Amino acid sequence: DDPDTLPILKQLATTDENEFVRSAVVQELARGWKDDPDTLPWLKQFATTDENEFVRSAAVQELARGCKDEPWMFEFLCSIAVNGPFKRKDDWEDNPRQTALEAIIQHYPDHPQTLPLLRDRAMREPDKKVREFANKQLRKRGVNIS
Repeated sequence: DDPDTLPILKQLATTDENEFVRSAVVQELARGWKDDPDTLPWLKQFATTDENEFVRSAAVQELARGCKDEPWMFEFLCSIAVNGPFKRKDDWEDNPRQTALEAIIQHYPDHPQTLPLLRDRAMREPDKKVREFANKQLRKRGVNIS
């Protein structure tokens, strides 16, 4: 309830060099200040443009969790799943495109575009891990892409 908390979090979100700090701040903004008019635009910005994939993934997760019933969310997640910036350097890194796919599968399994999106990612995704994830999801649904 301290009025200084939100400005401190906003400052940390944009200036802290540690991706784990920024990721935690993204989660706190999404959960503790979801009614603040700046929160949603900030989360969208973090999800699409933050320099760190861990922060982008955290923002995608929080948006999917908190806004899954919003009419724009499915398209937003699809855009990230297809166009989200990511180039794997290490095997352990989180790919925000996969985070978006996971959210789509969890929240929109029966959406008419979910299966075509999975097929597309299984065939065209540049990141091998995400391609494998999409193929695994298709196999779970009994779909063969070959």
